[in-house]
This record gives sequence, C-alpha cells and structure tokens, in this order.
Amino acid sequence: MKWRQMSQTIVAALALTVPSAAQEGGKSKELEDLQRQVRALEAKVQALTAAATELSELTLRSAAIWSRALSGETRPVEDAPVKSRPKSKPSAPAAAAARPAPPAAAEVGVVRGKVNVPAGEPIAYVYVENVFAPPVRGKTVVIDQKNKAFAPGWAVIRRGTTVAFPNHDNIYHNVFSHSPGNSFDLGLYNSAEKGKAHSFQSAGAVDIYCNIHPNMAASVLVVPNDLFAKVRQDGSFTLEGVPVGQRKIVAWSPGTTSATQWVELKAGSTADVQLVLETRSRVHKNKEGRPYGSYE
Repeated sequence: MKWRQMSQTIVAALALTVPSAAQEGGKSKELEDLQRQVRALEAKVQALTAAATELSELTLRSAAIWSRALSGETRPVEDAPVKSRPKSKPSAPAAAAARPAPPAAAEVGVVRGKVNVPAGEPIAYVYVENVFAPPVRGKTVVIDQKNKAFAPGWAVIRRGTTVAFPNHDNIYHNVFSHSPGNSFDLGLYNSAEKGKAHSFQSAGAVDIYCNIHPNMAASVLVVPNDLFAKVRQDGSFTLEGVPVGQRKIVAWSPGTTSATQWVELKAGSTADVQLVLETRSRVHKNKEGRPYGSYE
C-alpha cells in the first residue's frame, strides 16, 4: 500500500537524522529524545499496518458474501447463522440445497518439493506467504530466559500470537527485536519481576536478542495462515489445500536467510519447487545500533 510505504519512508528519514544530530551538536540528551521519537513513530506505523491488514481481510470477506448472495448460492457462509423453519418441513430438494456444499477441490492445489537445509539447523519450515487469514486470538507461547539463553531458541507461530519471555535468571535481561513489522523492546527485568510479552501482528522471520548479553539469540517465524508444514528429514515437504493462482512459497530455518519461489498453481494441480537455505551471520549490534560493550 502507498500509505504504508510513505510511513516507512518517514521513519527511515527520521532514523537517518539521528547520526546527523550526533555529529552536529553532540548533545546526547537530544539524541536520545530523537531516538525515542523514532521508535514511537515506528510502533505507530506497525499498529496502523496491522489495522489496515485486518480491514482488508474484512473487506474481502464482505465482498465474498455479497458475491454469493448475488449469484444465488445457497451454501452457508462461514460464521453466518443458518435460520431454521420450525413451522414447515422443507421438501427433499430444499433440504438438499440447505446442506453445506463440500469443499470445491477444483479451487485448490498442492505444493510439494524439497528444501536444501544447511547441516546443524534444528528445524525447517515451508509456508505460503500471500494467502491471508485473520490473526489468531488468545494464543500464547513461552520462550524462557534461563542461564543467559533463550529456551527454546526458535518458535513457529500464527500471526496474532503472543510470546511470553519470563526471566528465570537473577540477573537482568532486555529482550528486543528490530525485525521489520515486529520490532519491540521489553526493557530490563530479572527473575524478581513479572515476565513481559509481545504480540506478533506481522508475518515474517523475527530475530530476537538481549541488549545485555550478545550471545542470547532466538528466531521466531510468524506465519500468516495455516498453510505451513515442517520439512521432513530428507528435505521434502507437502502443502495441501493451497488456493489457486500465483503463490509465494517461503522456506525458513532459524539460522538461515529465507528462500522464496513463486509458482503458478492451477485448479487440482500439483506444483513442484526446489528451495535452498543459506547460513547467515548472527553477529548483531545492541538495540541502539552500537557494538556490545565489555559489561557482560
């Protein structure tokens, strides 16, 4: 969307002024204030993006309902109540028409293939990126902070899921991420304080770190729908029930760069893909964009 690109451009432009401010005046307080304003604006952009996505989903769903109504289709729409007629018994043809129609197999297909996963990767997943579904509600998973490490070090969740980050160490941790669409900063807290959490509203891979301990790293994959599958040990995978059309297939593993491939999926057909994951560097900077100090 154009407004989303404009918002991201504004945030990026403000971010570029931070080093300029530091060079011109060297006023640390003004620099910190500007950084806070940039982070606050980025958070607002993310919230607007999530709201726009949900509005788009509702619009598409409303259009589908009107399309079915205008075409005279009798199949009940998902979540729409079906009114009964207690005073008159429907005839056999009417009763047959009132029954939900079976899924239209011709409207979907299958995507299958193989993923080349680097040695040492604990897991790999494949998902369809450009099929959107409403975010899940009331779902929470836990990633613990224990012995200066995240446990588990990875998770695959649906969009809308909340991840809790309890700290079981008696020292402070500061969980944060700068991944696009899912940036957050939980601040400092230790085992004596209540754990904090973050709700992930944008699909994609998220790199999570601790601002104090550079060796602490976790990776979360946020999928936009239920069209995802775990890659088998031989690298193969199968995705069934994928809507027809141009589909973007993405492979992911915690320590790699995601691999993508577009396919043209026809009704009742099977598309084969080959994806190669490549190991990426996990070297990163702290939440302020500076190298970690010697305070560990």
